[in-house]
Amino acid sequence: MKNIIVFFFICISAMTSDVKGQDMQMDIPENYTHSVDSLAFYIDTHCTNDEGKLQTLYGWITTHMKYNVFPTFVSVNEKRDEEKEIMQSLLSRQGVCREFAKIFEAVATRMDIPAFFVEGYTKSNGVVMTSPHAWCVALVNGRWYNYDPTFGMGYLQNQRFVPKPNMDYCKVEPKTFLQTHMPFDPIWQLVPYPYTYQAFDKGDTISISTGNGANAFNFADSIRLSLKQTPVMRLKAVNNRMMRNGEPNPLVTYYLQLNASNINVFRQREVYDSYKQAVKFFNQGVDHFNEIIRFQRTHRKIKKDEKLLMLGWIDEASKAVAEADKILKAVQEIPEPYMAAVSNLKSAVSEFSEKVRLKQAALAEL
Repeated sequence: MKNIIVFFFICISAMTSDVKGQDMQMDIPENYTHSVDSLAFYIDTHCTNDEGKLQTLYGWITTHMKYNVFPTFVSVNEKRDEEKEIMQSLLSRQGVCREFAKIFEAVATRMDIPAFFVEGYTKSNGVVMTSPHAWCVALVNGRWYNYDPTFGMGYLQNQRFVPKPNMDYCKVEPKTFLQTHMPFDPIWQLVPYPYTYQAFDKGDTISISTGNGANAFNFADSIRLSLKQTPVMRLKAVNNRMMRNGEPNPLVTYYLQLNASNINVFRQREVYDSYKQAVKFFNQGVDHFNEIIRFQRTHRKIKKDEKLLMLGWIDEASKAVAEADKILKAVQEIPEPYMAAVSNLKSAVSEFSEKVRLKQAALAEL
């Protein structure tokens, strides 16, 4: 089974060096900071509202985590265990933008605050950075805001990380954030008139933001819908939105290609999962059917109560094989490697369904 392909998030974009006059952190005891659960528990029980909880979380990440200038990458074919990745980052106190955003998302979600990991790219001094970036969005008091703990940590200078925590990228309004950050998926721009990639790259965002030349986009409805979609449906929706969002630059094009690969990976997973479920129900049906065969071999004369017992078994067999048939009929776009196995199972289910039907008719006549 192939694994999901992901970007290598190097995130060497320029990081701000200004610090706003806000309280950066809460004094969180060390023993609460080595897991998502304990960190969420402490913040959740010591802050009174969602805004304060997220500010505390942002402040802790930006003041306690260190940007890893020379990260150890995993192969694109190596399975990524996000929980392990987050835990290792918390324990080492190091990471890159991906880990920091994942920690933020995981802790916020554990505190029942809607938060989502966002992939995109950035600009610094009007120049588009060539590496992808990651940050988070969160719903606070009914409104969406952006949080970028990586940009809030400090900056890079001569391949060295210089810590300079700031609150500039904590709870940022969407239109302000779009001056420097462009999500690959337009849904995470969080504005009714998304900026095209060209407009962002060229800095021509004023006319687009007023809605001239663009169709209104209800991003809140799209977010709600995406939460109900299967992984394949969600990734297809992302690609469709991206394709409608103007001419892609090379980084956007590469992301589209990775997304297309991930669609194939998830489609294979969905088909395989459906296949396994169908096999399970098919085997259940066979087991119930065999109960009848074994019983009839040892009971030459069937009593009334025994007939009812066998009718119950054949009814269960019928339900199980019907469920297997229903699952297989719902499978669409079967990848070539699975075609033979799925086709063989469909034939077996069809043949067994007929055997069950004939057995039900025979039992009814006893």
